[in-house]
Amino acid sequence: MIGLFSRLKDFTSKHTYVTLLIILLLGLILRLAFFSGMGASDPLWYSKAAYNLDKGIDQDNVATLSTRIGLTYPVYLIYNLFGVNDLTSALFNLVTSMLSIALMFFFGSLLFGARVGLIAAFLFSIFPLEIVYATKLSSDFPAAFFMGLGIFIFLYQELKSRKKAGHWYYLAGFTIGISYLIRESTLLIALFFMSYIIYKKKLEKNHFLVPLGVLTIFLLEAFIFFQLTGDPLYRNHQSEIALNEANAKHDFYGRLDLPSGLLHYLWLFLTDSTLSFFYAFIFIAIIYTLFFRKRESNLLLLWLIPVLLYLSFGSTSFFEYAPFRAVDRYTSIINMPAILLLAFFLSDKATAIKKAVLPATFIFLLISSIAVMQLREDRDALKLLRESKPAIDDLGKQSYIDRRSNIALDYLASYQGNENLGQYPDSLAAVHDAYVIINHVMIQKLREAGDQDVFPKEIDDIPRSWKLTRTINSGSETIDIYYVP
Repeated sequence: MIGLFSRLKDFTSKHTYVTLLIILLLGLILRLAFFSGMGASDPLWYSKAAYNLDKGIDQDNVATLSTRIGLTYPVYLIYNLFGVNDLTSALFNLVTSMLSIALMFFFGSLLFGARVGLIAAFLFSIFPLEIVYATKLSSDFPAAFFMGLGIFIFLYQELKSRKKAGHWYYLAGFTIGISYLIRESTLLIALFFMSYIIYKKKLEKNHFLVPLGVLTIFLLEAFIFFQLTGDPLYRNHQSEIALNEANAKHDFYGRLDLPSGLLHYLWLFLTDSTLSFFYAFIFIAIIYTLFFRKRESNLLLLWLIPVLLYLSFGSTSFFEYAPFRAVDRYTSIINMPAILLLAFFLSDKATAIKKAVLPATFIFLLISSIAVMQLREDRDALKLLRESKPAIDDLGKQSYIDRRSNIALDYLASYQGNENLGQYPDSLAAVHDAYVIINHVMIQKLREAGDQDVFPKEIDDIPRSWKLTRTINSGSETIDIYYVP
């Protein structure tokens, strides 16, 4: 790998490297300044699975999340080295996000030259969606980095290498396989390889080494799960079960409501502030490259368009039509080619673009990105629980709280939690001489999300015998602590 990147020195000069370092520093500053912290949903489950990794499969966890060992293993190692906190939980995402900025530079340099590489790196460093998830434990964006790295290795061999050594093609597939260990949806990149072969009208023997590298990872994963569960396809089976349950519960998230269901991703690009400002320019860049037949951009279009079309209209299952849910993080697998296309457009030598469009776009996107990040309300999602933890720890009696808040408090205690704290039983009628803690916003969000947890009826109809001992506020969020005599 070091040898591959050392050969890229012809892409750069000393000044280019300095500029890249400044861009990386800008990206790091933005990511730390708008630190997301631990989320109250999937990130908690990932964290819990990683911490308990040495105990085998966590049956109390969400199976489809806990089996993504490409994410849980690195986080497990980080926890063992540096302990459990918001920074260590986000460290794997932060490192891969920073590496993604550098990868964008090398991608742009490979396809178009160092100038486009620097523009792409800058745009990626200020891209709001990347900033949000760079410091939040999640699978989509680290997976997108390894997928992009695999494509880069492949294209470097195709475009620059004279010998086209087979082991680099195998490594490209192996790297994409690692992305699959983190997130299954990265396998949609197979659409790019199929499109590439059709576009080039040739299939070389080295190309077969790419799927062989992916297959190596498949076999490794199958061996691990066979040792743990006796089922080599445990992850696939659990993912299918979880997917079917989620689709049934949420009625396929409205994606089957035709024709409106077909427009969910378009609506996402228009309305999600972490995407809309950038994608307005990206769609202009796509139209520009198609209208003016910029053949240099064809490889990126082969990546972006088939994958975006499949996300918009394809199925997550081979057995029934189950469209992808339209959420911002699912776009992680197309953001690299999208921003590279934008960088290519902005680097055009046309006078109007060079003198007006380029600097105006830079300024607008930088200001809009900072504004979007500043206005986000989901940073530090566990702030209220963090502020409430000392009071809860000091209660000194058996206490009950909703399951998600209980897991969050356990995380905040570095999984050395309060022995007196447990999750709600089915009914609180038999509870006496204890405390009941109600995290109102958490319960509301779980209900809105269709969470499977069933809350005791007393939570909505507080018995007269309960005594409110303390209310803890953080902004509009409230936790009430009741004593049950």
